[in-house]
Amino acid sequence: MVRNLIQSLKMQFRVPIAVFFSLIFPIIMMVTMLISYGNFSIGNGLHFIDKYFLVSISIGILPLALISFPIWVSENIQSKVLERLQYLGVNTYKLMIADLLSYLILAILEIFFNILVARILFNLSIPNFQYVLAFFIQSIYCIFVLFVVGLSFAIIIPNTRVIMPLGMIIMFLTYMFIGVFVRFNELPKKIINISNYLPIKYMTNNFFSIWTGRQLWNGDFLKLNTLWMIITVILTLLVYKFKYRGVTK
Repeated sequence: MVRNLIQSLKMQFRVPIAVFFSLIFPIIMMVTMLISYGNFSIGNGLHFIDKYFLVSISIGILPLALISFPIWVSENIQSKVLERLQYLGVNTYKLMIADLLSYLILAILEIFFNILVARILFNLSIPNFQYVLAFFIQSIYCIFVLFVVGLSFAIIIPNTRVIMPLGMIIMFLTYMFIGVFVRFNELPKKIINISNYLPIKYMTNNFFSIWTGRQLWNGDFLKLNTLWMIITVILTLLVYKFKYRGVTK
């Protein structure tokens, strides 16, 4: 498993576009925004970076979960590579788990990289360990469900030519709903109401309370994210059962 995971991570870093949009582009956006608007004070000893680094993290996570990951799944389905490997006696389940873990590790690296750059360049505030841990646990839970959503795209529509534009449309719509382009509290009320049903909105905005040490766990997020996971997993399993049940047996 460890060898498979290392190989999967190497493959991830051999795809320049995926690495650029998940690791480099969010940092470029962060630096651009902070240079343009300045790291102004938002009160209580906090500054603009203490809110914007959450937006920067989401900018990198969404293309990874909604485009790169489902395209990888779709390519495996279309090429029937798992079926061929199964015939050769390869444990395809280990390969699939290793690839999924490699995407999750890349997402976690994206969070660490954003925090590191924000701390070094703009003096990001760092809370006590318990709040940092709670932030990472809930962020990883949100990211995991995003990958499940991406998996459902690939299972339902196993065509990379469709997934690419569909993923981009959903990604930019999500950017709009979670406040990437404008401040979240300046969005129209109808958009804010819709965004309250998107778990990534909580990670982008409400986790600010966790990072600043005012809240340890966000109950609304945990309930909503779990509901999304249950519905998406059930939908994905049902579609997989009827369309691909013979592929990995």
